[in-house]
Amino acid sequence: MCASTPPPADRHLSLISSDGHTACACSSSNEPLPVGDEVRWKDGFSDMNFPPVPFPSRKVFAAAGEPMLRTLVQRHHERLRDTGIGHLFPKDDERFAAGIQKAADFMVEATGGPANPSRPQAQGCMRTRHFPFTIDEAARDIWLAQLLLAMEDVAFPDNVRMEFWNWVEAFSVRMINRRTTKAAPRRYSLEEAPAALQPFMTTPRRAVMCPR
Repeated sequence: MCASTPPPADRHLSLISSDGHTACACSSSNEPLPVGDEVRWKDGFSDMNFPPVPFPSRKVFAAAGEPMLRTLVQRHHERLRDTGIGHLFPKDDERFAAGIQKAADFMVEATGGPANPSRPQAQGCMRTRHFPFTIDEAARDIWLAQLLLAMEDVAFPDNVRMEFWNWVEAFSVRMINRRTTKAAPRRYSLEEAPAALQPFMTTPRRAVMCPR
């Protein structure tokens, strides 16, 4: 639905297509809509391009190991539970633990570890399974910031840290299912991430012992 009153001059509600024209049926300007004697088509377009995702090699699993990866997922979830997106996670401890188990199974398998034979086959891709939850650019920033802290908590191996980060950083863009800005989601290299994500960080490093 279009607003019945004109938006502020510095706010543009219409989407912009590749040819530079508005792609919405309404316009944010005061100019009348062009209506002709024939049906008028606008080119299709996408308002978001997903970056390629560099899935990790087996080097990540070889360096980190299953216990560390599972501890990483647990610490990450525990941290997220105490943030502004904590409402996305179950309040019930048993359900929360079950979610961590599923996420850890995925993490282990995706980095080259063994698949959990008891893990149920997921229906649809991960992006589709997250559609019931509102995930915007800010939620992604929080998710990445807390992952960076969790990596410090478990002393993630330096020799595969960049490979692992490049995967999860690019992959996280695909989890966004609600856009709040026209600009593409910000990308964070491992080098700039600590400073750039500082506003989304909560507590400092809390070292944990990873079981062996």
